[in-house]
Amino acid sequence: MRFRNINIRNIINEAVNNEGIIVDIREKEDFAKGHIPMAINLPLSDIENGNIGLPKNKIILVYCENGGGSMMAARILANNGYNVINAVGGISNYRGALTKQR
Repeated sequence: MRFRNINIRNIINEAVNNEGIIVDIREKEDFAKGHIPMAINLPLSDIENGNIGLPKNKIILVYCENGGGSMMAARILANNGYNVINAVGGISNYRGALTKQR
């Protein structure tokens, strides 16, 4: 299966326009320090182990720190039948406000 790439700066608009789910594939500690608003956390290691648990009827938008990990996650998810959009550039290139967990 294939997936589409977008610039990380467009991730929220893309999610809202497509009623998609934003997935941060970084580890839980990094997610807690700051993530894109509306994102859920599903580490790449869980995706690689098949512990996905995402709905297949939604568009899944994945991002990571710099872009490499989300490319791997997008491939795995697409190969498992998910409709995936990969956010190129990672959170390090995101310019919007971040949500932090206390």
